[in-house]
Amino acid sequence: MCRGLLWRFALFAASLAAMTGGLGAPAWAAGLDTPSARFPFVPTGRLDPDQVNVLAAADADRTGEFSLTAPITHLKTEIVGWKSADQAISWTVFAPSADDYSVAALLRMTGRAPVSVSVSTASSSISAPVRPGPKGVEDRTLIDAPLHLVQGRNVITLRFTPSPRDAPFAAEVLALELTRPQVRAALHQHAVAMRADVRWMGRAPLGLAFTWTKRTMPRRGPQLPYGEAVARFDVERFANDVASTGASFVVFSTSHSDQYMPGPNAALDAILPGRTAKRDLIADLIKALGQRHIKLFLYYHLGPVEDPAWSKATHMWDSDPTRFFNNWKAIVSDMGARYGAGVAGFWFDDGLYNYYYRSPDWEALYRAAKVGDPDRAVCFNSWNGASATEFQDYYCGEETTPGGLNDNLNHDGSFNGALLKDGDGRFVRGQFEGLQAATMFVVENDWLHTQRDTEAAAPKWTPQSLAATLLKLKAYHVAPMVNMLIYQDGTIAPKSLAVVREAAILAGVGAKFPSATVGTAAVDAPHAP
Repeated sequence: MCRGLLWRFALFAASLAAMTGGLGAPAWAAGLDTPSARFPFVPTGRLDPDQVNVLAAADADRTGEFSLTAPITHLKTEIVGWKSADQAISWTVFAPSADDYSVAALLRMTGRAPVSVSVSTASSSISAPVRPGPKGVEDRTLIDAPLHLVQGRNVITLRFTPSPRDAPFAAEVLALELTRPQVRAALHQHAVAMRADVRWMGRAPLGLAFTWTKRTMPRRGPQLPYGEAVARFDVERFANDVASTGASFVVFSTSHSDQYMPGPNAALDAILPGRTAKRDLIADLIKALGQRHIKLFLYYHLGPVEDPAWSKATHMWDSDPTRFFNNWKAIVSDMGARYGAGVAGFWFDDGLYNYYYRSPDWEALYRAAKVGDPDRAVCFNSWNGASATEFQDYYCGEETTPGGLNDNLNHDGSFNGALLKDGDGRFVRGQFEGLQAATMFVVENDWLHTQRDTEAAAPKWTPQSLAATLLKLKAYHVAPMVNMLIYQDGTIAPKSLAVVREAAILAGVGAKFPSATVGTAAVDAPHAP
């Protein structure tokens, strides 16, 4: 969800104080259970007839006892504890005119008894059977019959009914989607038509990822101010180390828990001055990696609550998210226009748990992410949940790798049969059908190094175990994105780098004696044992 999830839980209490200016926790954290009190973002309830309208379960009125899977203020996650036909949740929405809407429920269901899901208003009711999926798999259940809404106020209620009524079951629900059928069909056509051909990712032997941010610490000594750290980042050493693994591409973080940019960005300057760097580290990375035939992706986070100045400046909690997403589009399109094809892809975090509940115009976001290069690869991270949108090119796959936190979704490399062994790495079935498969996972125990005067955490993988996983992914053309810890000066954690180098050699995706060649100068790299 959200890279560094455990780290964010540790910051949860601090974030409450930040949101309230140190005046104590907001009302919802004190135990009040009204939708408007639970989260700083409160939706208007007004339906847009030309978009997918998301009704987050976290915002619903509840009948019965429920809880949330992750109590982090900027995320709206699944409600759990749904075990009875007597439980229900409901939303009040306002339709601009009377019309029919198709309904999809994003949910997980476990149990052996047949269960039906019903969605109703005062004048209309529809239902469909829910088939329990593999353990931990969240799916999008589409109800065939449309739900009729009257003009103005509608109260929509969701229920589950097992057969027999007292049969055991367990449901987790993220949201309902309301979309006019003709709009759903048109958006699907637009998304498929706009997708880039990114099958090259499935042929890439290895990708690396680095979470280098304002909070990254040096190996020793005091942390440098962000602008100075950007200026001192050793790009040549970094690029040589990356090349020594045989990697074909790198995912490098821009913003994460704080909205800072390691280079110029006029849009960010206009929203919140003082958050960009004088040195264009992104351009320097594009050049240095490009000389070694390595592509650059950029990780971008729209901003959690750990950065209250950003939350306020960008209008993160406006019930109408128009200004918030206009700011996002301006920042992202600035990067796209500035670097063009030099940015081969974007990895947008919290797509399902942060963007999604705001019911964005996904097509507009997708177009902004393609500015400067229509072939740029784009994903919106859905952690271990359902697809946030069809407007993306590849599946982010956070920790969905054999041996990762979400191993159950991809224990064999094929995403449990959604990929073909003789295929091209694109999903052939399910809600991610047509997207290039990828997976991002950590070598150590977290995404970034934040401890002062300490060595980076030791790798949890051995060369042999990592090589075995890379081979499983390679068999199905899944693009691996292996995240290693990195120090503030740009030095990759040495123990982790050694593990990845050896694993790549064992898996046949790295050189026997890896070296990076720039022009005519060879850069030495350690030999395999």
